[in-house]
Amino acid sequence: MPLNRTSPQASTTNSTVEYQNLAEGEHEGRLVYVADLGLQERSYMGDEKPPAQQVSLGIEIIGQTVTIDGKDQPRLMWTKPFNIFYQMNELGNEYKYYKTFDSTAQEGQVADWDSALGKPCNVIVKHQVAKDGKVYDNIDSISPIPAKYQDSVGAATITDQAVGDASDENNPATKALFGLAKFVYDKRITGSANVTPMPSKVEELDDNIPF
Repeated sequence: MPLNRTSPQASTTNSTVEYQNLAEGEHEGRLVYVADLGLQERSYMGDEKPPAQQVSLGIEIIGQTVTIDGKDQPRLMWTKPFNIFYQMNELGNEYKYYKTFDSTAQEGQVADWDSALGKPCNVIVKHQVAKDGKVYDNIDSISPIPAKYQDSVGAATITDQAVGDASDENNPATKALFGLAKFVYDKRITGSANVTPMPSKVEELDDNIPF
């Protein structure tokens, strides 16, 4: 379904996850989810900004798995959330991300994320050490794979690829959220409660958020 450019929360689980950190550097991935994180309050340098819709991209790292409740599962990683507006512009992060999957994208277009599902990309992974000493794998950046090499990238094993909707807790993209993307999703504006303003930079978020 197309991304609804403008909400009950997704269910949580207590699954046990076992994994080894990926090597820092370049990995091949495929876009499998585009999760709508809803409208987010914003502030910058103490000034309130109009709310903006945010999304996060779910990338399957090809050939890598994690063990969840004793079963091997595809390794899914989420990009840092980024703002989207109705049309892309050259200064916006959506334009930069979307061009990874569609080199013909132009400023002023509306990104067609459905058409990007399943397409490959290079993923740069970096480690981040939390205060408790745990090491987390983070997506530092993604970049295009030249067309002539795309067929050599392994197929995604996640089959319920989807573009999410923040109001649909049963959407596969919404259900797959975890870490920072899930944290941001849970802080979206629902219109029913006071919402803590979201800072404009991820680094300014509370120290207790998941990576």
